[in-house]
Amino acid sequence: MMMTPAERYCKLIALTRRPVLDESYHAAFYLLSMDDTLFKRACPYISNNGVDFAAMKRKCSDLEYTQKHLLSIAHNLFSWSSKCTATPHNIACFGYPMLDYVCSAFYIANGTVRVQVQENENGRSEFKLDMSRYEQSKKMYEKMFNPASWPQDMESQGFEPE
Repeated sequence: MMMTPAERYCKLIALTRRPVLDESYHAAFYLLSMDDTLFKRACPYISNNGVDFAAMKRKCSDLEYTQKHLLSIAHNLFSWSSKCTATPHNIACFGYPMLDYVCSAFYIANGTVRVQVQENENGRSEFKLDMSRYEQSKKMYEKMFNPASWPQDMESQGFEPE
């Protein structure tokens, strides 16, 4: 039986043999786990020393167009300074569901979304993305930048009308 993306993600995490990983790992592994071929290609290059994306990319020249871009995005989210071959236009052309996966990986990388794995009713692992930090950021933004949420009597708050 084929592994679910969440099961593949857990396997990638386990290959590091590290108790704690930063958001860079989680974002990269989330993307790599979404495609079975990328997952299989990634496994030999993950160890407790990290992820050898350079060697992985050299061995993955035969991947499909989208897979190459996903690998490049995962590498960039992992190492921050690696050259990314995927342009915003390339990413926009991914369509559903890959575009959603990439956007989620962006939020995972910046720490506003956390990856969680839980069992579904069939006993298989599946993703549940914890969006609580993201929702907090949205609420704070609304309070700060939405004029409707500002006090009606601005003068009493020390603001002078123009």
